[in-house]
Amino acid sequence: MAKPSKQPQAALQDEGPAPAVHVLGQHAIIDMAPSGAVTGWNPVAALLYGYQAAEIVGRAADVLCLPEGRAAEADILHRVLTDGRTERYEAARVCKDGTVITVSVTVAPIVSAAGDTTGATVVSWKVSPRDGAEDQVAAVNDSDRRDAQERFEVRTDTERRDARDAQERFEVRTDAERRDARDAQERFEVRTDTDRADARDAQERFEVKADAERVDARGAQEVFDVRVDAERREGRDAQERFEVRTDTERRDARDAQERFEVKADADRGDARDAQEVFDVRVDAERREGREAQERFEVRTDTERRDARDAQELSERRDALERKQRLQAQLQQAQRLENLGQLAGGVAHDFNNLLAVILNYTAFVSEELTAPPTADWPKQLESARNDLGQVMQAVERAARLTHQLVAFARREVIRPQVLDLDTVITEVEEMLHRTIGDHIDLVTTLGGNLWPILADPGKLEQILVNLAVNARDAMPGGGTLTIDTSNITVDVDTIAGGSKAQPGRNVRLRVSDTGSGMTADVIEHIFEPFFTTKEEGAGTGLGLATVYGIVGQAEGDIQIYSEPGIGTTFSIMLPVTTEAAAPVAEAVSCQRTPNGETVLVVEDHDALREVTKRIFTRNGYQVITAANGPEALDIARGHPGDIHLLVTSVVMPRMHGMEVAEKVRAIKPGIEVLFMSGYAQPVLTSLARLDPNAALVEKPFSAADLLAKAGQVLNAHFPAAS
Repeated sequence: MAKPSKQPQAALQDEGPAPAVHVLGQHAIIDMAPSGAVTGWNPVAALLYGYQAAEIVGRAADVLCLPEGRAAEADILHRVLTDGRTERYEAARVCKDGTVITVSVTVAPIVSAAGDTTGATVVSWKVSPRDGAEDQVAAVNDSDRRDAQERFEVRTDTERRDARDAQERFEVRTDAERRDARDAQERFEVRTDTDRADARDAQERFEVKADAERVDARGAQEVFDVRVDAERREGRDAQERFEVRTDTERRDARDAQERFEVKADADRGDARDAQEVFDVRVDAERREGREAQERFEVRTDTERRDARDAQELSERRDALERKQRLQAQLQQAQRLENLGQLAGGVAHDFNNLLAVILNYTAFVSEELTAPPTADWPKQLESARNDLGQVMQAVERAARLTHQLVAFARREVIRPQVLDLDTVITEVEEMLHRTIGDHIDLVTTLGGNLWPILADPGKLEQILVNLAVNARDAMPGGGTLTIDTSNITVDVDTIAGGSKAQPGRNVRLRVSDTGSGMTADVIEHIFEPFFTTKEEGAGTGLGLATVYGIVGQAEGDIQIYSEPGIGTTFSIMLPVTTEAAAPVAEAVSCQRTPNGETVLVVEDHDALREVTKRIFTRNGYQVITAANGPEALDIARGHPGDIHLLVTSVVMPRMHGMEVAEKVRAIKPGIEVLFMSGYAQPVLTSLARLDPNAALVEKPFSAADLLAKAGQVLNAHFPAAS
């Protein structure tokens, strides 16, 4: 369920002391869209009205209102949404079980970060005697407050007991030290009395002894007197030492008393410091609690923003991917349309060539099977001439297939420095077949054109698309003109609306004498899927593709057309300062075989036999296989070396690269030459062929095959001298 926005809470606070934000958690909170549909429903609302969130979200909120009060409720919602004010009132509400209760209602607007009102929040609480639902809510909230109060009082009582225990320990320690001081004073007085008693006892013993000595030793009176004087001096010294010791003990007692008082003052200070530290810690914990709450709210807002940003980024990425997929589909559809149109012209030419081959081979068969006559040398010469016609037809058919392959491999060709006239010359024959015999093709090439940087395949696609468009505009025949020239674009031309690059450009113009176009058609002519043809006659992608290719080349395309006069497309392509890459010319390889063994792998029986005859007639030992597994069996069982593997790239059961890899594992020194009717860039892009692999393209002549094989073998095996 969606949480209420912070904006309606702020609106409630602006109205004064009525139900405020700090009690919203105890009330039913309902979020509504401008239409009146419920978008948010908190648990208290479920308890109060009986509807669970899944039952009510998406429904009209007036299901809670009495029928006669729905119009007034709608007016209140309208005022809140339009004026941005907060409304408070009491109203009757119908619960799920049909009971009607009276509630106090506060309606506030939901305002987005941009300042737009996106809905309303309705906060309500029951004002009639409590029913079971409100008692549950109140009980839960009272229980939470009592628990919090009890925890606070328990913590406060614990801290007070700790303080009282510290005070009692301090007083116990103080009483013990006072008792120790009194005990020391009493021990001092007892010791003093004992010393006095000892002194009296000594005096008495002395007098007794003196009397005895006087009686027993009057003759040693002088000695006795001397000893008595000495003892008297000793007595006085003992008395002095006693008095000194007594003074020292008194001072020690005073010092102990002073230390006790100092320690007591320090303990009192420690107790006060402990109380202050406790107060400071409590204040710090309160501040930390408030700061933690603020950090939580800030982090929550940040996470909400991050989630929204992530959602927007995901939606933009999905939109971009859909756009890229659509563009790829558009280009593929246009390519298929062009290939279909081109295939129609090529099929016409192939039918002509096949007719030539079929009839001339019939002539040769008749001449060779006829009984020998006096004109036999003339018959042989006629047969040779007929075979020459067959060879010419085959060569023209080979050129047609090469052009088809070149047109199909355009996606793997890269931009290069080129001469536009050369591109037009190479594609001119294909354009003749595309437009048909009822349209004249006229090319006026400027000569000595400045170099441009472009993809030749893309330029061919532009010419084919414009030729097809012109052909459709001239169903009864006409003239298609292609001309080129060097043009310098100035500031005035750019100011006139041209998007061409200032400075040197090469211009390509394609004109027809067709039906022409009106201004409203020209306005939409480059839009994808826009077409003036009948349904099923075109995709509407041809000119959109031309526009995209010209834009990628940083060029400009303009159209000039009038009904009944014809149409001219003018394309400006910027000149490049890059130097043209040198083109390596193929060098024919003459080689005298030296008994090398060649393994030919080809699934087409006739072509396999032809390839075998070419190698055998020129001095090579030849082994043939119809597929990859058969070739592997031959390689394992062949006792000698196999110098060259000639294999087709695309075959059933095992493709050529896999055959080459496994044969190399069996015969490590073998060289490999691939054969294919597909272009090498196409095979490379499909992971069917290594970019550096040697390839001879079908259809090939004996000279082409032998030259390519000799080039591969010369790298590792010497030819016969």
